[in-house]
Amino acid sequence: MKDGILRVWDINHEKIIQSAATDSQICSLLWLPKRRELMTGQGLPGNQMKIWKYPMLINSSELYGKYFSHKGRVLHIALSPDQSRLFSVAADGMACLWKCHESGES
Repeated sequence: MKDGILRVWDINHEKIIQSAATDSQICSLLWLPKRRELMTGQGLPGNQMKIWKYPMLINSSELYGKYFSHKGRVLHIALSPDQSRLFSVAADGMACLWKCHESGES
């Protein structure tokens, strides 16, 4: 789908439980179990990663580097086994490693 809508489905009843507009194409998706959040890797216009609080799908933050952001759509995101780092790869050919902040950490 290219409609820019993030949807959570109840697959047993074939119904949408919750949805949210992302304002861009969703290219990758990741579950963050410690924080009970979803992360989307997105395409144009922002080529960013967004974090969504589950189950309400409220956009809680967007990932941009202090000095760097992806220039192409984010094709893949992965979480380290200890959940302290995120890894992103984009169509711009760049791979990034991001530190995950704990609640209350700035």
